[in-house]
Amino acid sequence: MVVLASRPPDMTHEQFTAWWRGPHAAAARVLPGLQAYRHGAVTRDYDCPGAPGWDGHAVLTFADQAALDIALGSPEWAAATRQTKGMGGKRIIVVTEEVDLLAAAYD
Repeated sequence: MVVLASRPPDMTHEQFTAWWRGPHAAAARVLPGLQAYRHGAVTRDYDCPGAPGWDGHAVLTFADQAALDIALGSPEWAAATRQTKGMGGKRIIVVTEEVDLLAAAYD
């Protein structure tokens, strides 16, 4: 699962990053079945260099769709997403099937 998010209007980029890597990460890292959890703070937006449209992304890795479904139905997911209610930022959440294009040979 990949999450792309922008900060609420009353937070700076630095405050949003600190919140995401602090209290929000603490709530998310206990999701059942979570194998990896990475966060990237946007340092440059090539499409909008003067006013980045996004502040960060997170990648949450699960063994398979069934494990993700269990996590999404868990009380831990409900608690983590409750933190974001009413914040006022934007987000996009997509579920992807990832392939390592450096390790695999694709034509």
